[in-house]
Amino acid sequence: MMCIDNTPVTYHDELGLYVKHAEMCCPGGPDFSKSRGVFAHIQKRPEKIIGVLDTSHSQGGWAVARACQLLGKQCHLFYPVFKHEKDAQIKYQQVRARELGAALISLPAGRSAILFHQAKREVLALGGYMMPNALKLHESVEETSAEVARTEMPTDINAVLISASSGTIAAGVMHGLYDAALAIIVHLGYSRPEGALRKYLNDMVGVSGAGDAATIIDEGYDYKDTAKGEVVMPAFNCDRYYDRKAYNWWVLQGQKRYGRALLWNIG
Repeated sequence: MMCIDNTPVTYHDELGLYVKHAEMCCPGGPDFSKSRGVFAHIQKRPEKIIGVLDTSHSQGGWAVARACQLLGKQCHLFYPVFKHEKDAQIKYQQVRARELGAALISLPAGRSAILFHQAKREVLALGGYMMPNALKLHESVEETSAEVARTEMPTDINAVLISASSGTIAAGVMHGLYDAALAIIVHLGYSRPEGALRKYLNDMVGVSGAGDAATIIDEGYDYKDTAKGEVVMPAFNCDRYYDRKAYNWWVLQGQKRYGRALLWNIG
C-alpha cells in the first residue's frame, strides 16, 4: 500500500485551528491527500498502461506514477506546456513521476477537457486506461471517509474547513461527518458555479442534501492564482494553491465567525 492511516492532528491556539495533516497520507510523496484511493482504483484495472493528465500545478500524475510503480504498471503522464515554458525544465512533480518510471508526454497548453480527450485517445490506442480527469475517484471519497472515522476529532470545534479543487476530498470528509453537528465549510481553490459543485458533492457523498448543507466560500480565485491576503504565514505545510487560501480566509474572516475549527489540510 502507498498510503498510511491516522495522519496527525496538530493544534494552533492562536488561530483557534486544529490541522488534520491529510497531506501526509503518502510518505515519500506526493504530499497530496487525493493519493488516497488512487492505489485502490488502479489496482482494480486490468490494463498495464495507465494514463493521467496533469494540470500546471497538479500532483496527480506523481500519485498515479507512485501507484503504478508499486503495482507493476506503466504510467503515461501527460502535462501541458505553455508557449513561455517551451524551453523550461519540467516541473518538480513531473521529475518525481519520471523517477518512478513514468513516461512523460507534453501537450501544448489548452482547455483541460480538450487535453484530456486527446490524451485518452492516445492511451486507449495503446490498450491502456485513462484515469478520470482531476482524479475524481469514488475510492478517494471512500478512503477519506474511512480516515475521518479513524481520526479522533476535537470536541471543542464548531466547524470543519476544507479547501476544494474538484471537491472529491471535501466529499469524503462530508461523508465521514454526515451525522456530526458541525458546520462544513468548503473554500474554493478556484471559482466555479456553486450549483455544479453542490451537485457534485451530493453525488459523491451519496447522502441526500449533504452538498446543499455545506457553506461554500468563493473568493474569486482563478485556477492559476496563489493565495492572497496579508496574513502571517502558517507554521505548517500549507499548499499555496489550496490550503493557504482557506487558511488566509480563516485568519481574516472565519475565526471571528466560527471561533474554533479543524482544517482538513489537503496538500
